[in-house]
Amino acid sequence: MDVVIIVWCDASTLSKCEGVIKNLGWERLDSARTLADGVYEIKGQTMHYSDTQALGAALNTAFEPLQPLDVNWQLDNVFRSHKRLAVFDMDSTLIQQEVIDEIARDAGIVDKVAAITESAMNGEIDFKESLKRRVALLEGTSVAVLERVRERITFTPGARELCKALKKLGYKLAVISGGFLPLANYVKYELGLDYAFANQLQVSADGTTLAGTTFGPVVDGVRKSELLEVIAQTEGITHRDQIIAVGDGANDLLMLSKAGLGIAFNAKPRVQAQAEYRLNQDSLHNILYLLGFTSQDIQKLLSA
Repeated sequence: MDVVIIVWCDASTLSKCEGVIKNLGWERLDSARTLADGVYEIKGQTMHYSDTQALGAALNTAFEPLQPLDVNWQLDNVFRSHKRLAVFDMDSTLIQQEVIDEIARDAGIVDKVAAITESAMNGEIDFKESLKRRVALLEGTSVAVLERVRERITFTPGARELCKALKKLGYKLAVISGGFLPLANYVKYELGLDYAFANQLQVSADGTTLAGTTFGPVVDGVRKSELLEVIAQTEGITHRDQIIAVGDGANDLLMLSKAGLGIAFNAKPRVQAQAEYRLNQDSLHNILYLLGFTSQDIQKLLSA
């Protein structure tokens, strides 16, 4: 099988990585290609492993002594750089905040809500139950809080650049969030996305305060994976290897598993342990290196 390995490291660590890789047995192993400062691509061909799971296990074991280190590998085929759909979680992925915690901050109950959020993202309690508990604590909060939170939203470094580049490549883009629709729609508008799905907050009869409940389907982990499939079907995408999914929480794992490139981005430990791909970098634009683009390619895309 033809394989490509992407490594984020300094030059001295790269030589150690190459040594580790060589010891796994290859019919062909190319020299490292520099994609950007501190990002390297190594291509090779191996017939020593029965399937991708066996190869993945061997690579993970081989790189263990060099941890912490960002290393991802993929099959080097046409689908690596010819994907058509990218789906993102919102909170702590496209944006740097957890929206419900920000709403709670304005309501003066941030500690109570943040504790539930943390437990949910680590997979310690069911997401639906955690959402119900957190939203109930917001009962009576002015709806104006949504506008105040919107004004405080900061996008994750590289989010705008990544989305702009993918749109120029013809991708369809979506945000699927366990947060709330008004904020997801704002993110959709700002980043030029095609779809936005999130939970809907019930308001009081006079429309001035939050009622402490949601309505419509709860966007939990199962719903996220279902919505990914709905979007793919709508866009005529039939092969999972044409899909990218990015998230950081336990409720993203099912969605990540439905994508050919499902990336745990600066994720919780449990999520990193279960996700096929892990990326622990400051900027989302690093995802473009997984598709084989160099920093020069990215600059051309963004300036075109």
